[in-house]
Amino acid sequence: MKKITAAIFDLDGTLLDSMPMWMTCAERYISSLGMEAETALGEKLFSMNMKEGADYLRKEYKLTFSDEEIFSGINSILAKSYKEEVQFKDGVGAFLSKLKNSGTKIALCTNTDRVLFSPTLKRLDAEKYFDFIFTTSEMGMSKQHEETFLSVCDALGTAKDETWVFEDALYSIKTAFQAGLKTCGIYDETSKSDIAQIKNFSTVYCKNYEEVQKYFFG
Repeated sequence: MKKITAAIFDLDGTLLDSMPMWMTCAERYISSLGMEAETALGEKLFSMNMKEGADYLRKEYKLTFSDEEIFSGINSILAKSYKEEVQFKDGVGAFLSKLKNSGTKIALCTNTDRVLFSPTLKRLDAEKYFDFIFTTSEMGMSKQHEETFLSVCDALGTAKDETWVFEDALYSIKTAFQAGLKTCGIYDETSKSDIAQIKNFSTVYCKNYEEVQKYFFG
């Protein structure tokens, strides 16, 4: 077994197979309004922030709703999916259990609001794995800032060079790597175009949790 004192996990796309839900939530929202969404709407919105996405939907679908009303409508669809549908990626539960049993300190650090993902963790009986659960909105810092990851290290009480960050997205794994933490890149379909760059900032890159478990536990 490789020494792993502490682990910081992203949630969506890393632990949860939830990115397809995020990619289709705008389409489902437009459908709920009785309209037909354009092809690949989710891909068009993926790189936008929520304000830009709301502006796009308002313009393209002639919506008269405020930003807050659009956010609320989409969040209600996301909340239902988190509560009822979203599952761990294959092998996640077994790996988290092994880490916990080996004495590794484990934190979750996600961009997703707690109100959305908490029902998923409860349904999957996953809260028991985490010593700390952080959201970037509550921290007031994004994963584009090294201090986000360093703050989680401080909470865990571990040195950054003994702490592993598990991420699927390029920008966040790059930040963690540049902050001096060890990084495990996790494959997700939505990040496949960034694989070459993600590998550049990964101490190790794994296509699935079978590979992750083999790397850390043999």
